[in-house]
Amino acid sequence: MFRLKTCLAAALCALAVGCAFGSNEALIPAEDVVLPLDAFTLADTFVQNSDDPTLWDRSGNEGAYENYTLRQEANGYWLDETFWLVFASLDDGSDEYLMQVATPEESVDGGYVYNYAVGKIVGERLFIKLPDCDDLPIDTINELELDADCTLTTYAGLKRAVAETKGAISYTTYYQLR
Repeated sequence: MFRLKTCLAAALCALAVGCAFGSNEALIPAEDVVLPLDAFTLADTFVQNSDDPTLWDRSGNEGAYENYTLRQEANGYWLDETFWLVFASLDDGSDEYLMQVATPEESVDGGYVYNYAVGKIVGERLFIKLPDCDDLPIDTINELELDADCTLTTYAGLKRAVAETKGAISYTTYYQLR
């Protein structure tokens, strides 16, 4: 269970290493939120095998595999009643979503930090990839005025950063939805 929380809190956006996109406030406006997870209530975690990327391994230890409870409320989803997840469609006509995860953090105003990922639903699987600030051209970094932690301040900046980096990364985690 801890590893999946790490996937959504740290792996969904590795702000701790200062390269993935994050913000100190929610950037996806309510009018752009979509609810693509239907009536699923549980998600099991799988990660890409580091030795053979064609294989996916169940995340966690045998007998203690990681899963999350999902509960839709208003315009988002609670994950284990701790993390708040919202989706927005990407403006590029793809079947991918921009994902925003609110992670509890006592040291910031509002009590949450916001992390961003790209998701794609295939059948009953939600695949996730992490756009990375390292893949942004230096001109874009300067234009968006990104700090060393790659902290975004506007929704337009977030969409631009994701659009310019999402092709440089692959899906490395998926959640089997039930």
